[in-house]
Amino acid sequence: MTKTRWNFTIGAALALGLSASGAAKAQDYEWPDFFTVVTPVVGTANHSLGVAWTSEFSAQTSSRSRVLPAPNGFARAEWLATGEGRIAMLQASDYFDQMDAVSGFLNEQGGPYDTRVAVMNLVTPWSYMVRGDSDIESFTDIGPDTRVAVAASSAFLVTGIDALLAYNGLTQDDVQVVEVGGYGPNTSVVVEGRADVAFTGPISGTSYEAEANPNGIRWLPLPTRDEDPEAYARYRALMPGYTPLTTVSGTESALGLNVDHAFQANHVRAEEDPEFVYQLARWLDEHYEDFADDFVHAPMMSVDSMVRFLEAGHLQPIHDGAIRYLDEIGVWNEEYQARNDTLVQLATDRVALWQETLAQAREQGLDIGPESEEFRALWDANRTAAVGDMTYGELVLAIDE
Repeated sequence: MTKTRWNFTIGAALALGLSASGAAKAQDYEWPDFFTVVTPVVGTANHSLGVAWTSEFSAQTSSRSRVLPAPNGFARAEWLATGEGRIAMLQASDYFDQMDAVSGFLNEQGGPYDTRVAVMNLVTPWSYMVRGDSDIESFTDIGPDTRVAVAASSAFLVTGIDALLAYNGLTQDDVQVVEVGGYGPNTSVVVEGRADVAFTGPISGTSYEAEANPNGIRWLPLPTRDEDPEAYARYRALMPGYTPLTTVSGTESALGLNVDHAFQANHVRAEEDPEFVYQLARWLDEHYEDFADDFVHAPMMSVDSMVRFLEAGHLQPIHDGAIRYLDEIGVWNEEYQARNDTLVQLATDRVALWQETLAQAREQGLDIGPESEEFRALWDANRTAAVGDMTYGELVLAIDE
């Protein structure tokens, strides 16, 4: 047991007087026979971590947990909403885009849905990768001649590129776009020399493979706000779900750099059984060291990461079952609860607005989906009438103002 985990456990025991009868009650919990955990594609850090903990969970309990890799972020959110998955990894940028019904989320089953954080998965660095022999060394080196990899399969990958361009006052129309079909090609297209820059994660298996190529790779450090406040504001307006941190995990080429990080959390539906979420959070904490050595980045799944998420100002609402466990170990407080209440209200208001829009679309006989300009216009009009021009991410960030 690590020192931090020891402090959490002992502190909780002293504060709450945990008894043998309480432990027996937890042991008596009847896990569901089976449940599915939706992850990103094979080769990503989140998929590897999902395999690590679910394998251990299935071996130790009467339940069986299956990892289901989804082809993109749109599918992860939709599979959770429709019940194909009981747990799904969504980082804040995915969640914000879903609540705004951006791009592939603009369909009946993929649009705004009330989900809550059950447990933290990873604290993941995201940055801009170039080949080691590239002349590009900073954000400001991006210009009209730059060949930019764009993976339309995931909204957050597209947004990451749009934010880099916005920093320089550019759009995709101003650069050479290299379209790729998924997360893996998004990296390989740079290694092969067909694109100059891609938005990706230093802890992904694809990035480790890329670093091993003869030319190596480099990452563009995130400029500080003071370097160019207006440029930074343009960038941050598109990247509200990220926190600048020093990279401590991932490829050697990324270590020590200041880049944006995403707190990637396992979500459940808001209506999920609180007892299931509580027991899962408890099992993952108490059995953390059973799978911590099974994957290099598994240590980030500890309660410490959830604490960092809360201390930074959590961006998605926490599920009641998770709150119960966090309160039990002495982590939860009134400040977190007040913020959570605000996040829940934002979410339920947005879901209600989406449902009203769907009902109006059906009454008007509109096609519902990203290809329907009429439906898109209806949603944009309803959203503007409700909250003005603010994106969902901006609404969340406004909590701190």
